[in-house]
Amino acid sequence: MKKLGLALVLVVLWAVSASAAWVYLKDGSWINARKVWREKGKVVVLVNRDSITAFANSEVNLKKTFPHRKKRFKPVASAGVAPAVARPSHKDGAIAPPDMSTRLPEREPPKADDEGVIRRQQREMEQRLNE
Repeated sequence: MKKLGLALVLVVLWAVSASAAWVYLKDGSWINARKVWREKGKVVVLVNRDSITAFANSEVNLKKTFPHRKKRFKPVASAGVAPAVARPSHKDGAIAPPDMSTRLPEREPPKADDEGVIRRQQREMEQRLNE
């Protein structure tokens, strides 16, 4: 019986700790939520699958709710390769449009005397049927 009770307690603790986020309010209270994100100057909280609540940024302790996270990826330094940066080509700072001379030539539209593939196949089928 003790083992069953211990297993039940462990499952409950695991389920409670599985929730993804905590929202800390400035009045000292906190909310256990599934998901928290920032949107248009507000903090949006998905409490459970049915209820979404939004708080103003002034109501939420942002530093505690959204802690600073370490960068996951380190930048790779390439020796001798300059980063590709769009530089303005005009003195006033405007970016020039790309040079279109290197663009591939476009296909010309079919001429009036050209016959499309479908029409040619239909004409050939009609000729075979009439033979």
